[in-house]
Amino acid sequence: MSAIVTLPTGPLGVTFKGSNPPVIKEVKYDSSMFGNLKCGYSVQSIIRANGIEVKATNSVELAKLIKATSEDEGRKLKCLMTLPAEVEFLLPEGDVGLTVTQEKGLALVTKIDNASPLKHLVRVGMAVDCFTLPDGSTMTGCNADKVMEWLKFNQEAGRVMILKDPSLGDLSPPSYSQSNSAMEIPPGGTSILGLRFQGTPLPQLMSIDPRSELKGRVQADMVIAALRCPDGREYQGFDASYLAKLLDETADYEGRQLYLMNKYDEDVPAEPLLKMWLPVFGTAEELGLVFGGKPTRIKHVAPHSELHGLVKKNMQVVNIWWNKSPAVQDLSPDGIAESLADSSGCDRCLILTNIYDSLPDETVVTFPPGNLGLRFAETPPKVVGFTRDSVARKLVDVGMVADTLMLDSGTPYTNLEPTKLTRTLIANAGSGKRTIRFINPGVVPLTKPGDLPKPDKMSLMLPASKLFLNMKGMFPCYITQVKPNSPLVGKLPNGMAVDEVIIDGRSYSGFSAVELSKLLKESAHKPGRVLKLSNPSLNFN
Repeated sequence: MSAIVTLPTGPLGVTFKGSNPPVIKEVKYDSSMFGNLKCGYSVQSIIRANGIEVKATNSVELAKLIKATSEDEGRKLKCLMTLPAEVEFLLPEGDVGLTVTQEKGLALVTKIDNASPLKHLVRVGMAVDCFTLPDGSTMTGCNADKVMEWLKFNQEAGRVMILKDPSLGDLSPPSYSQSNSAMEIPPGGTSILGLRFQGTPLPQLMSIDPRSELKGRVQADMVIAALRCPDGREYQGFDASYLAKLLDETADYEGRQLYLMNKYDEDVPAEPLLKMWLPVFGTAEELGLVFGGKPTRIKHVAPHSELHGLVKKNMQVVNIWWNKSPAVQDLSPDGIAESLADSSGCDRCLILTNIYDSLPDETVVTFPPGNLGLRFAETPPKVVGFTRDSVARKLVDVGMVADTLMLDSGTPYTNLEPTKLTRTLIANAGSGKRTIRFINPGVVPLTKPGDLPKPDKMSLMLPASKLFLNMKGMFPCYITQVKPNSPLVGKLPNGMAVDEVIIDGRSYSGFSAVELSKLLKESAHKPGRVLKLSNPSLNFN
């Protein structure tokens, strides 16, 4: 479609580019032609006041001719109403008044508000070919919904957009590149935050609920590489199930941060790690940590320790960092204790792996009424996951085994099977007394029919004889079996944790199963020995 526009005298405030034909590059805001001429129009000729038509061949000659005839009244510009082949521009801060709609697979500008600061640059019908945010995030071959989301939630200065004439067929292929970023998140668990993520070994952010506070601040398709907590913990390289558990466990925290990475980044974490910033002062003993094994693991976290509940038994130590840490460290139990002594007074952190296997030995949970959202597999029933809004995320770890179920009647049920357990929990959903004892199957044996109930604490006077006990674990160790020929049959329940042994009035504690077995064997002839024990589930409620 062509148009013939009458030009006023004086400067026009219009710039041109190109040749054969030249096209209008920009119509300035203060131009008297604003709204009559538009960027992208192809100029065919200028018609002088005397009626002579001069063909426009290039932008330089056209500009000279317009300037030379600036005092002539009645001159006209003959144009074709074409779109510009390409326009690249910097978006100003704030709402730019553009509406972009997906039509025939293209993100097309379908409306420009009258107050839009881009009205002199942008034309209805142009395709958004490239959009770049100030942080470097870029999309090409754009999707209209994504463009509108970026325009709404990223209104700072520094955005760059490239528009093209879709009829020319020179559009870029679809691509998306999100810059890595750290983002503080508000208090709340997974459902409150409105984040939907899935995947292993790393969770990929799939979508954000439109009602979420985080909508627009974080882009889908990113990998969630780390969660930083204000208590000094930084988790890296976890899967989606573990991330959901962490977010729910820390739901009350202010100041948590998610670190998001482009999924194609080569530096994404390769394995689950916990970077634990330690109190500045303190040796291993003062911090309440006991290390052992090969490779070195945390064997005990004292109940009084500031780190109790933050680092867990069985986590493996892979490094200790402080500003004077040696390049090569002795990671044996004694070497780690020495490093903690050397680093006392410095900012320092303990880097731990074996995150998924750091289960408590035992925990007893009484669930509230309603759907629990627990997923079991195998026999005996092992916790393998949770539904999105599960109340159990904060209460039990993936990998724990359901050992005993107790309902309103107070009768304990053992030898559980996953399908039957799930149906029983659903059938009793109205009860507030559904209690399950969960155990770490690698440490604590399953309850057998006829096992004695475990008291909270107990003391036993030991006979001067062999005891015939099986034990397992470290700090504390557990009585895994009272053999039929033991003098303690009917007195000592299986599964109790040994806290202390008193021999000849001297107290012994902090021992492993091997050390306790040796101690009891060497003192078997001595009368008056006392064994002090506790129910291990009390330590994890």
